[in-house]
Amino acid sequence: PTHGGDLIQFGWNAGPRHARVFGLVNNLTSKRLSMTARQQKDSRALGILALSWNLLVASLPAEVSTSCIEAINEAGLPSMTVKGNNSDSGYTLDLPDGSLCFSTAERAPSEGYMSQNYES
Repeated sequence: PTHGGDLIQFGWNAGPRHARVFGLVNNLTSKRLSMTARQQKDSRALGILALSWNLLVASLPAEVSTSCIEAINEAGLPSMTVKGNNSDSGYTLDLPDGSLCFSTAERAPSEGYMSQNYES
């Protein structure tokens, strides 16, 4: 299908309907990107999604965020991560004046989506 814009899945997923395999999404398929460039892009996406999650949790009423977090924990879903990073916490934001590291902060739940000008 041809859709305008971009819709990017990030983190863990259960695979396509015909081949259920739980693993990390592989969005960056360009052969021109070096492994270092791929890791930098993944790290940036992780930082954006983790910050968004933490801001959302902080702004929601406690009864809403607590019940949501409990359901995620009961399901046994892992925290969001990137290939080559086995940590369950911490993320870095790449800002114009340098990096800002939240080394002990909670990461977002296992899967996230980002879109730009997407239309279905």
